Formats: sequence, structure tokens, C-alpha cells
Amino acid sequence: MGNVCKAGAWLFRINPKNDRELQKASTGSSSYSFLWSAPNGEHILEISAKGEDVFIETDRHNYVRMKSGGIVCR
Repeated sequence: MGNVCKAGAWLFRINPKNDRELQKASTGSSSYSFLWSAPNGEHILEISAKGEDVFIETDRHNYVRMKSGGIVCR
């Protein structure tokens, strides 16, 4: 767990300037782009990968960004 993880061909990270945003970049790239903002002012604490899914822990809920691109609350 941490601030950066690799899932499939993508790198995911918590935005270092705004811990409410998740960013992604293709493997080998150093350029990250906005992917998702945590709802209701939640702060992202940690992210981790299991296969091609990304588990997102916030200060209020846990989310999963699935390989298909959908994000669901767990």
C-alpha cells in the first residue's frame, strides 16, 4: 500500500498536491493525468493494486477502480 501502485499497464498515484485526486499514467511515462476525485471532500489515504483493480482507501470509505474503468464503493 502507498501513494503509487501499478495495475495492468497503468501507474496510479495520489496527486501529491491534492490528496482528494487519483491520477494515472501509462507504464514508462512520467506524465500523470487526472482520473478521479474522491466524493464529498474525502481524502485518499492509500492505494493498492490487486491484479488490474486498484483499491482506494479514503478517510470515510473504500473504493475499487475496476479494470473496466468503473469505480464502486465497497
